[in-house]
Amino acid sequence: MTTASIAHPANLKQPELPVFFLQMGSNTSLFFDKILQQAALSNGRENVYVLTDTNFHLYQDYNCIDITPYTKVERPFDKLYQHYSTNKYFFEKTCFDRWFIMNELALDLGIPNFVHADCDVLILQDLKPIFREHIKDKYEGTMMFFEREEGSVTSAHTSFWSNKLLTDFCNFINAKYTDKEAFDVLLKDTLAGKFLDNRNVSDMILLDVFRTETKPSALNLLSLEDKGISIDFNLSAPFNGCKNHYVLTPGTGIKKMIRMADGLYAQVAGNTGQPVYAKFYTMHFQGYVTKTLIPLHVSTKSTFERLTNYALGKAYYFNRKLRLFRNRVKSTVKNFAGKQPDSV
Repeated sequence: MTTASIAHPANLKQPELPVFFLQMGSNTSLFFDKILQQAALSNGRENVYVLTDTNFHLYQDYNCIDITPYTKVERPFDKLYQHYSTNKYFFEKTCFDRWFIMNELALDLGIPNFVHADCDVLILQDLKPIFREHIKDKYEGTMMFFEREEGSVTSAHTSFWSNKLLTDFCNFINAKYTDKEAFDVLLKDTLAGKFLDNRNVSDMILLDVFRTETKPSALNLLSLEDKGISIDFNLSAPFNGCKNHYVLTPGTGIKKMIRMADGLYAQVAGNTGQPVYAKFYTMHFQGYVTKTLIPLHVSTKSTFERLTNYALGKAYYFNRKLRLFRNRVKSTVKNFAGKQPDSV
C-alpha cells in the first residue's frame, strides 16, 4: 500500500510515542481544538498526530496525515460487516474501519507503538512515562475493562497499541464475522445484554470478546489507579472500573475535579474524614452535553483565557441542555396528540 500523503509537517519526525487522534468527515468533534492543544501541552506537539480526510488547514500545527488513501482501500471486512446497531451505518462501520486504518498506517510509517485517543479525551499528563515504566517490554498494549456479575465491558478510547496487538485484533474481527456460528453467538449475547446492557454490535464489543477469548498480553489501564495513575473510563460515571468511586458534581453529573499544582484530581467517595483525591491523567467527556465541559478543564496560561473558556463551555452547556429540553417537550406533545381520539 502507498503511504498516505502527509499534509503537515513536510518532514515527519518519528517521536517516541505518537498519540493518534482520528477525525473523519467534515463535522469536527466539539472542542476538538481544545483536545489537541491540551495533548500538545502535556505530551509535546511533535507527538500529536491528527489522522483525517478533510479540513487539513485546521491541524497544520500538528502532524496532520491525509488518510484518504486508506479510506478508499477495499478490505475483506467491507463485505463481511453486518449492521446490528441503532446507530447509523456510517458511524458504526467507521468505528470498525478506524482500527484497520491505524494498523495499516502505523505499519506503513514504521511506527511500532502508539497511543489512540478518542476526540473527546482530554490528555492531562504525559503518557510516555506510563509507556516506559508499565508497558514497554512487559505488554503488547493496553485496554480498559472491568466485569460485573456475568457482564463485562472493554474500551479503547484511551489505549496503547503495538503493531502485533492491533494486527491481531483486526484479524480477530475478520475471523469473527467470517464464522457465522461464532457471530450468531456474539449477536445473541449482545442482544441479551451481556456487555453491560450495550445491545449494539460495536467495535468495543468485538474488543471485549477479543480480550476474553484470546487473552492478549494487554495491561488494564484502569488497574494503574493502584499506582496513583487514574485513566478516566467515563467522566459521568462514579465508578472508574478499579476500586475507587468518585464524587459527582451536582448539576453537571461529572466527577468532581479540583486543580492542584501538578494537575487535576477527582475526589474519592466514601471517606468520612479528610477528603481523598486521585490524580487523573485523562478525562473522557463522553456524551452530547458532557462534551461542552471540555473548555472548563483545559490548562490555561492566564486568568483571561480561563474565564473565556469557562464562559464558552457554560454557553454551550446550557444551549445543549435547552435543545434536549425542547426535544423532550416536542416528543411529549407529539405522543400525547397521537393518543387522542379522532375529532367528531
